[in-house]
Amino acid sequence: MTRILTKRRVGIVLIAAVLLTPLLIGHAHAQAVDEITEGATNHLNRAVAYIFNAICFSGGGFLLLSGITSLYQKHKNNNAGTTMAKIGFAFLCGTMLIGFPFLVRTASLSFWSEGPTVTGEQRMMMFDR
Repeated sequence: MTRILTKRRVGIVLIAAVLLTPLLIGHAHAQAVDEITEGATNHLNRAVAYIFNAICFSGGGFLLLSGITSLYQKHKNNNAGTTMAKIGFAFLCGTMLIGFPFLVRTASLSFWSEGPTVTGEQRMMMFDR
């Protein structure tokens, strides 16, 4: 049985890799570490924002739906064990959870100036007389 990886073949592959490296330098380059970390941070921030929005929307929708069903059951049977305070609290918390992502977006656009910025070349308008 023959061995595929012999010392001679490994040596030839290493020598070929060393000799072909100058040919690849113009085409292959390493990304800077700051670009990689910036991209990873952006991906992580977006993932956290998506998870946060999903929790707020699904939790708020669940609370609103449970408030509606509790109100229906209270109307159908007044002795169902659900008080109007619990129903109102469900509506209030559900509305706050659904509105919270919009509030965060508005706050980030207004307080911390994280809105869209103008990039590129800016030109001055000239008016003819």
